[in-house]
Amino acid sequence: MRLRPLAVLFLLCLLSAPSRSAEQRVVVAPEVSGAWVTPDDAWDGRTVLMLHGFADDMDGAGDLSKRMAERLAKIGIASLRINFRGEGDRLRSNIESTLQTRVADTEAAYAFLQKQRGVNAGRSAVLGWSLGASTALVVGGQHPGWFRSMVLWSAPSGEQFGQMTANPVAQKALREGVATDVIPGWKSITTKREYYESFRGVDLDQSLAKYPGAFLTIRGSRDFLPQRDAQLLRIAPGKRKEAALIGDADHVFNVFEPGNEAPLRVLDLTADWLARSL
Repeated sequence: MRLRPLAVLFLLCLLSAPSRSAEQRVVVAPEVSGAWVTPDDAWDGRTVLMLHGFADDMDGAGDLSKRMAERLAKIGIASLRINFRGEGDRLRSNIESTLQTRVADTEAAYAFLQKQRGVNAGRSAVLGWSLGASTALVVGGQHPGWFRSMVLWSAPSGEQFGQMTANPVAQKALREGVATDVIPGWKSITTKREYYESFRGVDLDQSLAKYPGAFLTIRGSRDFLPQRDAQLLRIAPGKRKEAALIGDADHVFNVFEPGNEAPLRVLDLTADWLARSL
């Protein structure tokens, strides 16, 4: 059988195209959706659970979390990134989540992963960005045997309720039950009293002290959160722990600045760490 020139060209394109990871949209739990990404090539069961930041979604600011999932798949590591209920939509302005719902959604996502064919429960990691890092710390402290490795991007630390309620918007929500903050260049965000109350009594340093696995924290030098990464390394009880500070990078690692190298640096550091620690 003779193939037409266009057919031959199409087949050559298929053969020469780089291998891509397989991303599958999944339902993790009621109101909790996600993206399950597995490597096309050999996979030994290593898996990363990815947790997004406040009022964002599973792809992350500038799609950096999605890019991270693709990078991991290229080095043989699967990942699940989820949308937290009441929050996981970057266009959403009305926030209905609490720390407790985030923790429950993370627990449901972990249970989902353990049911997937090929997952090696002993080689699981968690990656959290900002409020996702807070969530990862709390879950890691409550379930110290779940994760072999933990990566935090722009992580909060220490006592949370006082830090989170120090601004006028939070104080109004505590007084009146609800408050809206207009963030220039982003969107309006409405939060409720329940959201802030859910952090009462939460100390992330105490959670980290209960997590025994490998630990990496990455932060930009212009992050608005306190740079306590050296203290976090002293608190983390595991033997493998590192901190990376990316110069002149902000809380979202300058993802919206075309040509900035900070996002690529985050991807490189994270991929290298997970390849070594899982």
